Amino acid sequence: MKTSIAIIGAGASGLFTSVVLASCGFYVTLFEKNSKIGKKLLATGNGRCNISNKNLSPKFFHTNNKKNRKFIENIIEQFDHESCKEFFHNIGVEFIYAKNGRAYPMSQQSSTVVDMLEFEAVSNGVKIVLNSQIDNIEYKNNRYIINNQPFSHLIISTGSIAMPKLGGTNSGYEIAKDFGHNLIDRFSSLVQLVSENKNLDTISGVKVEAKVDDIFGDILFTKYGLSGSAILDISRKISAKLQKQNKHKVTIDLLPTFSEEELYTKLLFNIKLDKAQPLDLWLNFIINRKLARYIIDLAVLPKYIETTKDLKEDHIKLIVKHIKNLHFTIIDTKGFGSCEVVAGGVDIEQIDNNLESKLHKNLYFIGEVLDVDGNCGGYNLQWAFSSGYVCANSIAKG
Repeated sequence: MKTSIAIIGAGASGLFTSVVLASCGFYVTLFEKNSKIGKKLLATGNGRCNISNKNLSPKFFHTNNKKNRKFIENIIEQFDHESCKEFFHNIGVEFIYAKNGRAYPMSQQSSTVVDMLEFEAVSNGVKIVLNSQIDNIEYKNNRYIINNQPFSHLIISTGSIAMPKLGGTNSGYEIAKDFGHNLIDRFSSLVQLVSENKNLDTISGVKVEAKVDDIFGDILFTKYGLSGSAILDISRKISAKLQKQNKHKVTIDLLPTFSEEELYTKLLFNIKLDKAQPLDLWLNFIINRKLARYIIDLAVLPKYIETTKDLKEDHIKLIVKHIKNLHFTIIDTKGFGSCEVVAGGVDIEQIDNNLESKLHKNLYFIGEVLDVDGNCGGYNLQWAFSSGYVCANSIAKG
């Protein structure tokens, strides 16, 4: 008799794992609380699906217990980027690459990934049960009872509480607690930052490539604070700090390719001594004019300074200081409703190297429900696939 396996959650990890298991000949039932599968997966990469990253390394993954770094290394070594690329090639999805090694389906449509995984799942006999919120699971006679149906194995792939509008849920955490598992405190990651700085509306919509806390990338200024890829990359660290303190300061270098001395010389050279330029127009040759006005206001220059003709050496140096050290006081994040990933989750101290619970035989946890999260750039989907593969492979080996 074939082994019957229940998977709760038809997101990236659950859908992928169902394909691997069904192709090995197992009876697989995939329960999904939404009316369709892969809702978050469809939204990833702005609809393009940043599916993996060729620059795969354990350093791009995080857990709240540093002792567990080996756990992460073990999982991604068993199903690395090349393994991921080969798997998707075999089901008809080819990869193309963008900057920083980010991998996307050649169609640049998330729907391609979801559709191909669904086709493979159904073709191999996976039973997909939609609109099925699983809140109560009984364990009797070494079987997991779901909707009065017994299963020999149970896989929790519910994801996290990130983006509840796309299906983010607490259910996986609640199931884990019901079976005696500890939860590591959860907080938002890959999330926009809220600042208490004044007059943010004057620079809202301005996007630059700059450096923030040693991360270089896109920064988008908004009415509430900061967004963009570089901000998402530092957001985990900031979010963690805000769990313990009310505020945290971040510093943006708008022109990281110039030293302060080089920038001072450049600005001094560009002053038209024979023409009294407005200061924001003078700065516009190196930075966005809205940002120029914002920085001039921050510098609090003497009121008599109206044009470049009135500037003295100290005034220019003060402006340079603000361009190179633009401070924002962060008081919050946009939270679980906006974040792409949640840090924290099921404690991996209670999970073995095959993703099986150390507390209950044949109970597995995969993907984002665990206390593992990755950087922006395809790492979280890679974790979903890697953890799903290791889980499925363990079950297949018996």
